[in-house]
Amino acid sequence: MRRNPILIILMVIIGVILLLPGVCALVFMFAGGFPRGDSSLVMLWSVSLLISGGGIWLIVKAFR
Repeated sequence: MRRNPILIILMVIIGVILLLPGVCALVFMFAGGFPRGDSSLVMLWSVSLLISGGGIWLIVKAFR
């Protein structure tokens, strides 16, 4: 069964949007260094990277 091409395009666009928080988190991780005592910042980065993982999953799912 073939998917609608509009659906594939929509999934890729949403996936790319979901990648943006993770890219931002990675940039700030490497630009600002890794804090040792600030667990709230590490938690924020973790949530951002999980959201990006969802974006990667959505992009992969769109092309399968």
